[in-house]
Amino acid sequence: MEKKKILIVDNDKVILDIVKDTLTKEGYSVFTSDQPLGTSNKVAQIKPHLVILDVGMPGLSGDKICKSLKESKIYKELKIILFCIKSQDELEKLAAESQADDFLTKSSNYQELVEKVNSLLKNT
Repeated sequence: MEKKKILIVDNDKVILDIVKDTLTKEGYSVFTSDQPLGTSNKVAQIKPHLVILDVGMPGLSGDKICKSLKESKIYKELKIILFCIKSQDELEKLAAESQADDFLTKSSNYQELVEKVNSLLKNT
C-alpha cells in the first residue's frame, strides 16, 4: 500500500525538521519546503494527500496559498492544515476565510498535529 504523502511548507527549518520527523515516524511520506513561493508547483509535482502550511511566512502567507489552492478546480479537495503562532481565535478565523480543513497553533503539542493529520487522511 502506498504511503500517504504530506507536504509541509514553513520558513522555519527547525519546525520543518520536527514535524517531518514526527509524521515520518507515523508512517507518512513527508516532503518539505521552506519557500512559500512555488508551493502550487510543489503540490503539482508531489501530489500530496495533505498540505501543512505556516501562516506567517514572508512573501506569501499560508492562508493565501490555501485559499488559492482551494479555489482551483484541481486542488479543492486537497486536505490543508494551517499552522502558526497566532492565537486560536485568530487562526480559526483565518482557516475559515481560506477554506482550510483544519488549523493548529504552533504552541500545540505534536501529538495533536498527528491526531489531526490521521483524522483528515483516514478516508483518503
